[in-house]
Amino acid sequence: MAALTAVLRYGTFPLFAFGINALLIGLVGAHAPYWQPLLVLLPAIGLMFAIERLIPWQPSWNLAHGDARRDLLHALVNTAFNHLGVLLLPLLAGLGVWRGLWPQGWPFWAQALLAILVADLGISAVHHLSHKWPPLWRFHAVHHSVRRLYGFNGLMKHPLHQLAETLGGVLPLLLFGIPQPVALALVFCVAVQLLLQHSNADYRSGWLRVLFANAEVHRFHHSNRAGEGDVNFGLFTTCWDHLAGTFHDEAGAAPRAAGAVGLSGGEAWPDAYLAQLVRPFR
Repeated sequence: MAALTAVLRYGTFPLFAFGINALLIGLVGAHAPYWQPLLVLLPAIGLMFAIERLIPWQPSWNLAHGDARRDLLHALVNTAFNHLGVLLLPLLAGLGVWRGLWPQGWPFWAQALLAILVADLGISAVHHLSHKWPPLWRFHAVHHSVRRLYGFNGLMKHPLHQLAETLGGVLPLLLFGIPQPVALALVFCVAVQLLLQHSNADYRSGWLRVLFANAEVHRFHHSNRAGEGDVNFGLFTTCWDHLAGTFHDEAGAAPRAAGAVGLSGGEAWPDAYLAQLVRPFR
């Protein structure tokens, strides 16, 4: 059992961040049928849930808090919107005013990596603004209302806030004429990253946590102590947090107690899916 624990603890991050993402990018780049990358993503979700139970960061976070159905609805709706956006990409081709600058001649994996880095900057910027500007915070608060961290939390977002983050990350790519297959690879990689970033698995990435926005550092972002959560805004990397001075990491200090995450100040927030969608307008 100790050997399995060690393999999971030190193998989970490279498996998902590099292995599964590389496989998804390879399949999309090879023009595989849509169901093939989907057949990689769905077992990856199941695998992460299994790992969360074998090496949990906080065992109580593996138990439903009356939120399982709601989180599933968030995940299904937001995933559908992400993929719908890719399908609509040809209709938005006219936005590519600088599309001649997109490096079409690069290998597909390099184009996907470029898309990830550009999207990471835009999404991180909108995320940071969401903590500073009250109109955006109203919608982002849905994501921070969680009382536990586990794989599905990454997709627990108000659809309008997801739209804002998506526009921040994807609009620059549209202006440069990102090809549809590269955009699809980006969507799959975002899904894997959200799963990895909010995981309840006690995995370790060593010094790489200083570069990658994984669960080890992202847990600080969900602290419900006033002011402590305004750190580690990055989606894929911590590069922009380092530049903005918002990176924080402290060994062994990430929220771990059952009530250590959520909204600060005891702010009340509804638990039901539809009520969460309506709450920001009240």
